[in-house]
Formats: sequence, structure tokens, C-alpha cells
Amino acid sequence: MPGFLLHSGMSMTCPHGGKVTAVPAGPPAALVNGMPVLTSKDQLIVGGCTFTPPCAKVQWTNVSSLLADGSPVLTQTTPAGPGGGVCVGSGPPLVVSMQQLVTGR
Repeated sequence: MPGFLLHSGMSMTCPHGGKVTAVPAGPPAALVNGMPVLTSKDQLIVGGCTFTPPCAKVQWTNVSSLLADGSPVLTQTTPAGPGGGVCVGSGPPLVVSMQQLVTGR
């Protein structure tokens, strides 16, 4: 799905205010603003969720073109607002801020 490429410098929370952190699966295949582009191989981990049971991770569903290593890139249609994924056992994460220069198809 087309949209802005997510990168490790994005700011995102679960619906309950827990912070979402990207955990890379390996060396970055591409950079945006000097930060690794997030792919389907990377994990999005939630910390500090106050919900019971707490959100633990985000499964992203908006993906775009493949990078040279064959990994689909995570995309977001809007630079802020509900994210293109779901917090496991809850609702969509909230994208607070992200880069708005590079898009993918």
C-alpha cells in the first residue's frame, strides 16, 4: 500500500499511551534521514501500556515495495494519526510523528 516510509526515528504509541519501539531484525537495508527504514522483518515492541492485558507488540499491515533484500517496507498513509497496523489484542497504534519526505508504492 502506498504511503510514507516508517523509519526507526518515528514516534508511536499504543491506544493506551505505551511507547512503541522498533527492534531491527538485522542491519538496515535502506536509510531515510540517516535512520533505518522499517521492514516487515523488524519488530514493533510496546512498553509501558496501562491496559489489562497490556499491549506487547504491533503487527503492521500497511506494506509497500520490496527493498533489494526482498523485505516489504512498512508504510503509513498519513504522517500522524491511527497507524497502519494493530496492537495485538487491542486497536490501532497512534503515529505521533514520522518523516514526511520519502514515500513508497
